[in-house]
Amino acid sequence: MPTLRMLAFALALAAAATSVADSPATAQKRGGTLTVGMELDVPGFDPLKVGVFDTAALIGANLIFDTLTTLDDGGKAQPKLALSWSHSGDYKTWTFNLRPGVKFQDGTPYNAQAVAWNYARQKDPNNHCRCAFFVAGIDSVEAKDDLTVVFHLHDPSVNVPALLASPSANNVVQSPSAIAARGDDYNRNPVGTGPYVIKSWAAGDRMVLERNPDYWNKGHPYLDRIVLRPLPDSETRFASLLSGETDVVYADEYEAQSIARARKNPTLAVHSYVGTGASVAAFNTEVAPFDDIRVRQALVMAIDRQKMSQALTDGLARPATNPYGDGSWVKCKDDGALPTDPVKARALIKEYGKPVEFRMLFTATPRGRAAGQVLQQFWKEVGAKMEIEQVDQATIVPRAFKREFQVTPWRIIDLADPGPLMYAFFHTGSPVALSNYSDPELDKLLEHSRDTPDEAGRIADLCAVSRLVNRQAIWFWFFQNTYYAIAKAKVRGIPKLYSGVINVADAWLE
Repeated sequence: MPTLRMLAFALALAAAATSVADSPATAQKRGGTLTVGMELDVPGFDPLKVGVFDTAALIGANLIFDTLTTLDDGGKAQPKLALSWSHSGDYKTWTFNLRPGVKFQDGTPYNAQAVAWNYARQKDPNNHCRCAFFVAGIDSVEAKDDLTVVFHLHDPSVNVPALLASPSANNVVQSPSAIAARGDDYNRNPVGTGPYVIKSWAAGDRMVLERNPDYWNKGHPYLDRIVLRPLPDSETRFASLLSGETDVVYADEYEAQSIARARKNPTLAVHSYVGTGASVAAFNTEVAPFDDIRVRQALVMAIDRQKMSQALTDGLARPATNPYGDGSWVKCKDDGALPTDPVKARALIKEYGKPVEFRMLFTATPRGRAAGQVLQQFWKEVGAKMEIEQVDQATIVPRAFKREFQVTPWRIIDLADPGPLMYAFFHTGSPVALSNYSDPELDKLLEHSRDTPDEAGRIADLCAVSRLVNRQAIWFWFFQNTYYAIAKAKVRGIPKLYSGVINVADAWLE
């Protein structure tokens, strides 16, 4: 399905540590320049201007800013700007103890007041930030003292430290003094506490970042300079890697041939990460014909995901049957997935007794057209007529929020905890419950999954959510989230591609 990189949904116990620096290792060489080929250009870093960060902005944010926590290779939260944390018995209050002595790149102090100010700025209704929804579950953030920040949540959340690890527009802490001083210019002149500082930025061409000489994590980073280049065409990106113009490039399942070539090339390395979540689509259940469960079920059962993967990605994309994916700790013995059954689908369409004609949104890209044509054929074979409506990717999100669709593509992103997303997408009254579907049983499961700290109990609830969503055919899944980057073999220090982010903050050149 078309890629919708809405990678900024965060509601967002480790022991205290004095540094997150690696143990000394002679293999970690200092110096040099690394060039990254990205899928998109970065529109900026001020949440009030851009709302959320896409994958390109997230790559840059990892370099300019820090987060309170970070994820280890096991997906567990570890200290970063927060040394330790604790929670109240009801999981509605989380207290973080901050690292002392950290300064923003403009020399002003990083402290609890700065953290609280960033969240208050996002939540201020006068600022009309599109980012505000993603922190709506936070009632307030309080600076108890300079090094103690307290998150007061509207509802219980048991996995806040892991959720705060993503370098999203909500989670990164930006310099209040720089925002005040630079005004509208701040969006393209951001100031954080991170390992790199922007030295130059030509829109559509490149962003050049250089090592922060005053970085709090002594000995880091290793590189002198990182260059981020937007290269939207996938073939151009791969060619730039082969020619030596770039050292690391973004890739995905639709670039299956390039990934296969890279795996056979000893000078290249393919980084892949099986994440959580999936590419999906949502029915608007308040409009015909999708106000009838028979039509929804028929269209889902008409889809052969394996054939779809073969047609679009040479079989590289991995079919999904639930919103969690193989990378999640939520494992369901029964996820309620409807089988591929064109015969049953045709029978349901016939039983419905009226023409099934509708429009589905797709991105205005060759990929969007190809995905639409595959689905069009599946549905034609069972007696349904779908019209492809191609639009700019940036318009899909606002149209979905305003329910201006019959069927829309979407993506459940890769998060350490799927619970907040499930609640947002399926609970009655949520502004992003795109399907307009309401069910008291579903609401009860979603509420209970937030209230219990017991992992087994949460898995049971979330698997029951999957069964209900699948059997009612509210949303349907295409492919699991699997993320790729192709790099020169000499590039070292790239960790797991959480949320599809190529994190080169601690990379080095062998």
